[in-house]
Amino acid sequence: MKITEVITVKNAAGKALTLQHLVPGITYLDYGFTHLPRDFNGYRVKDTDRTAVKQSNGTFKLSDSSDLYKAA
Repeated sequence: MKITEVITVKNAAGKALTLQHLVPGITYLDYGFTHLPRDFNGYRVKDTDRTAVKQSNGTFKLSDSSDLYKAA
């Protein structure tokens, strides 16, 4: 997995997260602690295995939460 973009996002309560856009490729991420598949293409929360999906309105929804985050 290669990181192509890093975005800081915040939810309505002000909680900030750093998202990394990952695309297929081999880097140090493939040998670390991530359990995402090597061909993963999408956004993940930095230093975790939590993922986020970009919504049509430009916000991000975490896979394990109903909170919406927008770019800070």
